[in-house]
Amino acid sequence: MLTCALCGKELTPPSRGRKPRYCSRSCQARAYRARRAAPPARPQRGDPGLSQERIVWAAIRIANAEGLESMSMRHVADVLGVKVMSLYNYVEGKDELIDLMVEAVFSVDGDSEPPPPQGWRAGLEAAAWFEWELYSTYPWVLEVIATVQPPLVPSLLARFERGLGALDGLGLDAATTHRVYLGVSGIAQGLGLLRVSEIAAGRRGDGLSLSQWRRVKVPAVLDELGADRYPRQAALRENTEILTDLDEIFDFSLRRFLDGVARFLEGR
Repeated sequence: MLTCALCGKELTPPSRGRKPRYCSRSCQARAYRARRAAPPARPQRGDPGLSQERIVWAAIRIANAEGLESMSMRHVADVLGVKVMSLYNYVEGKDELIDLMVEAVFSVDGDSEPPPPQGWRAGLEAAAWFEWELYSTYPWVLEVIATVQPPLVPSLLARFERGLGALDGLGLDAATTHRVYLGVSGIAQGLGLLRVSEIAAGRRGDGLSLSQWRRVKVPAVLDELGADRYPRQAALRENTEILTDLDEIFDFSLRRFLDGVARFLEGR
């Protein structure tokens, strides 16, 4: 019997082609994050093999565990067990270090990736899921790149170029191509805010999870204020879990957006 490699749900084998490993993109995303969750081993204090790569990944570990605001040159030096001034032989300062961190995470697995999917829709889906999984694995990245002036490092530009390339051959002008791709990226970044907030709350341990919020907090507030005043929200009282799986919400939103792009392309 063929089952999902993550949740164990029974899968229906296809009549031909490659057998699926997961029952949904949600399970695939969770498995991906589990593989990416273990960064390089933390070096021992006093280890003499200092390098720019070790400095960068030490900073990434700090940002993952404590948030970008906790990452400083002194903190990185302490993690590596070296004097803070020794870091400046490899990195000019915190701003350059953040750029190098973005370069590193956007290029993870870059050399071992499969060839780009065939077709514009598959290409945009792959680009969107890469971005979504990146924010889920390295939540601090969203804070750095979801701005009007993101760091223009080579690996980020390469990812952007690859995403735009999914729309090659469709007769779209450069501006329209960018608008479509930014719409796809915007879904990942918008819902990514919820993912990052959820991760930060779990890290602090001082707030409700999204599931607890939907199941406990929201119904309690609606009861207090009068559920009849908010009937559409109260209608979800018995189905709160439907809005707590952010992977599924992202998948649904992305598919509906791409459905709209398909209609737009057909209209041309």
